[in-house]
Amino acid sequence: MRKLLFLIAMLLSLTVNAEIIYEQSLEGDFYAYIPVQTPKNILVIAHGMIPKNDDAADIAKLYLSRWIRYADQYNLLLIAPVFDTPRFGNLGGGFGGYRNLFGKHTSADDFVNQIVKRYSIKTSSGSRQFYLYGHSAGGQFVNRYVVTHPEKIIRAVISAAGRYSYPTTASEWPYGAGNLSKTLQWKDGTKKHVSVTKHLRNYAIAASKVSIVIGGKDTKPQPKRPAHIGNTRIEFAKSWAKQMNQNAKHYGINGRVDVHVIPDVGHSSSKLTPFCVKTLFSALNTE
Repeated sequence: MRKLLFLIAMLLSLTVNAEIIYEQSLEGDFYAYIPVQTPKNILVIAHGMIPKNDDAADIAKLYLSRWIRYADQYNLLLIAPVFDTPRFGNLGGGFGGYRNLFGKHTSADDFVNQIVKRYSIKTSSGSRQFYLYGHSAGGQFVNRYVVTHPEKIIRAVISAAGRYSYPTTASEWPYGAGNLSKTLQWKDGTKKHVSVTKHLRNYAIAASKVSIVIGGKDTKPQPKRPAHIGNTRIEFAKSWAKQMNQNAKHYGINGRVDVHVIPDVGHSSSKLTPFCVKTLFSALNTE
C-alpha cells in the first residue's frame, strides 16, 4: 500500500497549481480535482469494490489519479466519491449498496447529484450534466445511474460490470426495472426502507448515451442473477446492450449501446482506463 500511495502522490504532483480537494461529511466523502484552466464539464469516477485490507478513500484517490492527465487534456473537473463500506457497502442478498444506488444516510445517486450541483458552478458551462465512468462495482453504479437519471448524463462508459439492470419489468430492481419495496439493514443495525419505481423510457434514453468496455480475458463465470443472460461479464454486457437497444427502438429512440472487448486484458481497471477514455470522448471536440 505504501508503494501505491507513493505512486499516487507522484502522479498528483505532476500537475502544478491544480487543486485536489478532499471533503468529508456525514452523508459521504469525496475527492475533487480542479485543473489550472477553468474546466468545461465534470467527470464523475465510480471506483470498484474495496479490497479487504484497503481504505475506500485511498482507492477513490487512486482512481482519480489515473484520470488526471485526461482531465487536463479534455478540460474536465473530476469528482471521485468515496463509496465506503459503512455508508455505501454491500448489504448482502444481492443488494450491493452503492452499486444499486443505495446508501445509509442518502442514496448513492443523490449523493453524486449533490456534489455535481455544488461543483457545476466551477465549470465554464455551468451545466449539471456530466460524464460518468465506473469500473466493476463502479460499473454497476454507472449502469443503474444512467437508467435512473439519463437526463443528467452527457456520456457514460461502463468498465467490466458484473451485474446490470435489464430493461424488463419482469424482474425487480436492481436486476430489472420492476418495482422494489424493501427494508435494508446496514451492518451497524441501521434500517432504511426503500421504494424503487423505474420507467422503461428512461432505459431507452440511456441507450443513446452509454457504452461498455471489457477485457477479452474477463471470462470468469458469474453468479446467476434474475434477468441476466449469459455466464460471464462479457456475455452479460452483450445481452444487456442488445436488450437496451431493442427497448430504445420500441420508444423510437436510436439505441447505441456498444460493447468494446479489449484483447489480452482481464478484469483490470488500470489497463482498461485508456480504452474507456477513448470510448467516452471519441466525439468530444477538444479544440
